[in-house]
Amino acid sequence: MPANELLLQAGVRFRRDGATWTQDRTVAGISAAGAAAGTLGLGAQIAEGRLRGAEAAAALGMPVAEFDQIREQLRQMRATTPATRHSSLVTDRLMNSDTGGKRFVCLCEDVTEKDLEQAIAEGFDGIETLKRYSTVNMGPCQGKMCGLAAAEICARAAGRDVNAVGLTTSRPPAVPVELGVLAAAGNHPIRRTPLHHWHDAAGAKWMDAGQWKRPESYGDPAAEVTAVRTGVGLVDVSTLGKFEVVGPDAVELLERVYLNKWSDLKVGRARYGVMCNEDGIIFDDGVCARLAPDYFYLTATTGNADGVFQWLELWKATWRLNVTFLNHTSGVAAMNVAGPRSRDLLGQLTTLYASNAAFPYMGFREADVAGVPCRLLRIGFVGELGYEIHCLSSHAWHLWQAILVAGREFGLRPFGVEAQRILRLEKGHIIIGADTDALSNPLEAGLDWLVRFDKPQFIGREPLVRLNERGPRSRLVGFVLPECKQAVPEGSQVVERGYPVGRVTSARVSPTIGESLGLAWVSPKLAAAGSHFLIRWNGADVEAVVAELPFYDPAGARLKM
Repeated sequence: MPANELLLQAGVRFRRDGATWTQDRTVAGISAAGAAAGTLGLGAQIAEGRLRGAEAAAALGMPVAEFDQIREQLRQMRATTPATRHSSLVTDRLMNSDTGGKRFVCLCEDVTEKDLEQAIAEGFDGIETLKRYSTVNMGPCQGKMCGLAAAEICARAAGRDVNAVGLTTSRPPAVPVELGVLAAAGNHPIRRTPLHHWHDAAGAKWMDAGQWKRPESYGDPAAEVTAVRTGVGLVDVSTLGKFEVVGPDAVELLERVYLNKWSDLKVGRARYGVMCNEDGIIFDDGVCARLAPDYFYLTATTGNADGVFQWLELWKATWRLNVTFLNHTSGVAAMNVAGPRSRDLLGQLTTLYASNAAFPYMGFREADVAGVPCRLLRIGFVGELGYEIHCLSSHAWHLWQAILVAGREFGLRPFGVEAQRILRLEKGHIIIGADTDALSNPLEAGLDWLVRFDKPQFIGREPLVRLNERGPRSRLVGFVLPECKQAVPEGSQVVERGYPVGRVTSARVSPTIGESLGLAWVSPKLAAAGSHFLIRWNGADVEAVVAELPFYDPAGARLKM
């Protein structure tokens, strides 16, 4: 199908002329060249392009040299270009073969020859009405792959000349067909952190996290967990979304986007926050630090960083707020030093006074670490004293190596995503997108303590108000398997009287507690601590007991050492 969408939209009409479609009706000021004008052969198409350009220049009153020579050159090329036999799906395939199966005309919309013939028999024998009734030509290619075949089928079934049927008019805007739509394989981009090659050399076992490659482990996740609980560990968290929010309306935007409050957050402090969409469904979570009265630094989950940035830009424009977002996801690296010896390790690399009083839990500081300007967040996703260190990606390798060297005397051990997931599960911390889905709301996911209904406005407030009045339909709870020392598969069904009533979202055997534990969605009547429920596993029902969260260090004393 020639790229004649703009010509059709301008009112130009075409007719079949042997091997090609040529212009049957022209429009003043609109010119065509190449296959769209019925010209075949590369040399003739180039000459015709020169001729049309010369005509346009002449129409503007500009002198054009060699005008007649170009015209003559085109005439000669057309005369010597061999005729190309027209090959169509109908005349060469459908008319001369019968495989006995379905014969598709529109690959985008799965429209078959039989579908078109049935539509024509019902009276939709005009090409435009046939298009709308059958959806032929209405897919991503907008008729580029099926337009000619649809016209010929219509002509044959209706007993008319194909020129009387004509072609459908594509809708604006006119865009080229992507090669991926036509033939290419579904390749996905791969993103790597600045420390990727170090992890590779260290023997990391890789896993995909969104578009990112992350170390799942370095061979022994249980040992990595133990190192964090008893000494100090180091994990690469550069994949987190990282944004600066700056402007007079920065607080107002955060108040409206997040469930919890931000106006009372002090400079130098950080806070965990959760976003919902307009339906009250959990969208993302992260930590936000206040650098100045109108200056914030926030993080987002690995798999949703781009979505969060677009979400913030959308609502900034919608509410017309005076605020600027800077996306530092790729330009800034981050690493987390966690464990009871992490403060001792940090003291070897910086002059920052990191005592509990000077740098408290959920605090934010800026300081040089190993000579690198860094932002430090004292947070505890893994449930231990820890510091999340952010620096420019160009300095990440140097900083990582410096931390490794300084950590030798403290038994530092790098850990991967698997150990991180075990550590956070022991603390009962949920992972958005793993423990939640497209129907999960914060009131049922155990995040109700974040929701501030006293705020006059935040995204998802009205649905959450109604949900709060109605009561929960299900609850996300922690559980242990008292009679089993293996982890049940994630996604296993929670059953009641043989019927599924929930599912397991996270499950691991804890090296710290020595129990098989996890998180699961259950009905509200089963959500109380001490309640028993059944998990379907390998055709059998395994008894689980609801446990209070967190499983590890319920008072949070180790976070505030």
